[in-house]
Amino acid sequence: MDKMEAFKIDNDIKYEYLDTKPSDTAKSDIFVLKSADEYEDLIGKPIYNMSYSEIREMVAMQFKNTSIKSILKNVSVLKTYIDFCVREKRIVNHGENRLATFTINEAKEFVSKQALLNKYISKEKLREYQNMLYNAQDQLILEIPFIGGRGRTTEDGTMEEIINLTIDDVDEKNNRIALTQNDEKNRIIDVEPSTIELIKDTYEQEFYVENNGEMTNNTRLSEPRKIKINKVENFVFRVPSKNKFQIFNISILNSRMRKIQKYIGNPYITVTSLYFSGMLNLAMDIYKEKGEITKEDYMIICEIYNYGGSDSDNNESDDSKKYEKYWGNLKSLFDQYKGLVLK
Repeated sequence: MDKMEAFKIDNDIKYEYLDTKPSDTAKSDIFVLKSADEYEDLIGKPIYNMSYSEIREMVAMQFKNTSIKSILKNVSVLKTYIDFCVREKRIVNHGENRLATFTINEAKEFVSKQALLNKYISKEKLREYQNMLYNAQDQLILEIPFIGGRGRTTEDGTMEEIINLTIDDVDEKNNRIALTQNDEKNRIIDVEPSTIELIKDTYEQEFYVENNGEMTNNTRLSEPRKIKINKVENFVFRVPSKNKFQIFNISILNSRMRKIQKYIGNPYITVTSLYFSGMLNLAMDIYKEKGEITKEDYMIICEIYNYGGSDSDNNESDDSKKYEKYWGNLKSLFDQYKGLVLK
């Protein structure tokens, strides 16, 4: 295949990979790699070193995803390319292919417009879902990522800002909360008074009511079981248990989110989807007010949500430059979202 500077990231490696393919296959694969290359350049990281969440965000953002077949075809090309980088080039930091676990069920999540609208929800829909939840703890699990609390996308930072939340982080007078990473770095965000009240309610919740407060088929129980939530220092999210004194961890938070998905009837809601929903809603508010949204607006949203600011590969000391790689990703998602919402 004739080589040219078609790729911004790993141009020679991508062409070396394409040279291993039959001519017709290479001509098809190059378009997939070009789409991936745009995202690699956007966040300043080659696909084989992206985190699980980053690589799936790329699949959602860079391809039309009009059918399960097209999604699986594109993922297959990218997966084969990553395998080439792992086995042949030996240039992958962690030595694994993070698309190897991509399933057809994941492909289904990317395919339909309705799925996109279920994944990225409005503030009104958030409140509707919260009203469907019996426990303050579950309501707050939806609230925190929507307002910007998540954590880094590194393995040691997953959902850290949710798990680490304490009642001491609440500044009720100024309607602010502190969000803390595992490396003890923190940031302050402005919140609504209702968020402050929900955090206080969750902290003071003494019992967690199972099955979202509804009766089960167990005839031995006259009412849903109530489980004691023991205080653990000043942490807000503690595990309901009679004998355990334990704060939330990643596994518990994921397990609870799966239950919440069933309670609200939306399997697409995750911590990540709520995090992006909050950014999209803020962008929509700006768009409705101004009739447009500028790069500076996107940069401000990225800063509020720390989107890219704590990336392990982001060594920018200038805060204004930290989000330079990520605002385009948000813009692309908003353009797609706006097209569906404002039809």
